[in-house]
Amino acid sequence: MKVTINQNSNQDEPEIIINCSYVDKTLKKIIDYITQFTFTIEGENNGKLYQLPMDKIFYIESVDGRTYLYDKANSYLCKKSLQALEEELGNTPFVRVSKTCLLNTFYLRCVETYPNHRLKAELGNGEQIIISRNYIDNLYKKIKS
Repeated sequence: MKVTINQNSNQDEPEIIINCSYVDKTLKKIIDYITQFTFTIEGENNGKLYQLPMDKIFYIESVDGRTYLYDKANSYLCKKSLQALEEELGNTPFVRVSKTCLLNTFYLRCVETYPNHRLKAELGNGEQIIISRNYIDNLYKKIKS
């Protein structure tokens, strides 16, 4: 793989162009990683609104009909439903791992078996998320794609 960077002070914003004969698994992961920098999600914390870059969000969870975004140390209330966010984040590192949770696979440190045919995921910030047995295939497909 060859990487070329052209700096131009007249360029308004960075532009990434990928020339290839086909998109393999490695290139797909790179594209997914880059794509996450184009999204922000609005969240509220302590009465303040924040535009959270998607790459800073570890996971998204629905609790009592409300959607929360979690970064390394904080949680933010989001006005969008979990379903709407799942649709928006379809071609990103996020994957549904239970009825109530979307996980950013870039922060996935490890998984281990958990009772009742489930998995327990450990994230880069030390948080642990239970992966429902009905969503294990989703996780494996996302990781292997």
